[in-house]
Amino acid sequence: MTRVDPCPGAGQGLRLPVFAPDPGSGLNLGVTAAPATSYRLAPALAAQIVGRSVVALAVLVAVATVVGLLLGAGWVLAGAVAAVGAVLVVAAAGWLFRGARALRLTDEGYAVRLLGGVGVTSARWDEVAEAVASSPQGRPYLVVRLSDGRSTRLPMAALAADREVVALDVQRRLRDAHTDPDGEAAGHATDDPADSAPGEQSL
Repeated sequence: MTRVDPCPGAGQGLRLPVFAPDPGSGLNLGVTAAPATSYRLAPALAAQIVGRSVVALAVLVAVATVVGLLLGAGWVLAGAVAAVGAVLVVAAAGWLFRGARALRLTDEGYAVRLLGGVGVTSARWDEVAEAVASSPQGRPYLVVRLSDGRSTRLPMAALAADREVVALDVQRRLRDAHTDPDGEAAGHATDDPADSAPGEQSL
């Protein structure tokens, strides 16, 4: 599967209260499980992947043409490559624009797909130390920091979804995963900007 390094456009930062759980807290057994949520790949990135596939197909057809002429097969080989490649590209395009999911959230954790350069692609919520919004050069990212120092840096423009909705979904699942059975949050909530690094805003 092709992986892309998205270049998201400008946008406003996320404005949500922070929830930074205690890394030693246990999972909440008293919270009702929510259905998994999947967020589709943004159409602009889907088009980028399809464009790269078309270019790759054109190169393969050119190579097949040369090989066919050298072997005396004429245009048969190139025609076969072009036909098969076109079917695959069309099928891939249909999946990317209609069914491809770039982010999946469950009560157990999260998983990032199709996107390159995001760092950690999946983790459990009990591994997460905090989630913050970052907007370097006006480009909105959701940064999920793990307790071991690693992180996931998700470009919000890569998702075909409202960034506030995604951030609220992450915040709720993170909070629920770190709430004890009595309903008490093991983390803390604050809007103090000092709790975040420059250019970042806590969820």
